[in-house]
Amino acid sequence: MATRELNPTGLQPPPGETLMSFEEAIDVLSRDERFKATAYAMNTLLVQKGVYSPDEFEFHFLQWAQKEFRKQIKQ
Repeated sequence: MATRELNPTGLQPPPGETLMSFEEAIDVLSRDERFKATAYAMNTLLVQKGVYSPDEFEFHFLQWAQKEFRKQIKQ
């Protein structure tokens, strides 16, 4: 019988800290907080894996924010 590895990535929290389970996080976070956590995790992975740099992320983030701000001013 195959056993499921609880942490297949090998990632560990900082020494002396523990992480809640994914199910616990889903239960305690609001919908908005879950979305923010997802965006944080995805962007962290993409930067760490070298898909894009922090500067590229910042550029596109600011580009989107400016576009949205201009839309609000026109309304």
